[in-house]
Amino acid sequence: MTCSAEVHVGDVGTQYRVRILDDGVDFDPSDAPVKRLIFLMPGGVVLVKEASVETDASPATRWFLTYTVQQDDGAGSPPDEFHAIPGKVKVQAYLEWASPYRQFHSDIQTVDENGVELQIWENLN
Repeated sequence: MTCSAEVHVGDVGTQYRVRILDDGVDFDPSDAPVKRLIFLMPGGVVLVKEASVETDASPATRWFLTYTVQQDDGAGSPPDEFHAIPGKVKVQAYLEWASPYRQFHSDIQTVDENGVELQIWENLN
């Protein structure tokens, strides 16, 4: 999971990234028509966002689903979305294939790639 070490209420441009592993083995999720990141935000708000596939290099040896928080993801559109209140964040990758019907859920991430807990911090205002 990649994220800024310190995310604050109202921040935009934060990239969330979840490595795609199945039983500890990397795999390419590019052929899945449905690629999403599921977030559990502070206050119990669950958000589901369409994600993009990224790789670590060429040729790829690791794959990630990524989502970058946009300006319109903040409080008010709809209320209580990204970075609206301080607290802990959890994120999970989700993939789905239509034929034959299959689903994949990654492990639930609570820390970034550096072991820093995913959390939204208050501003000093």
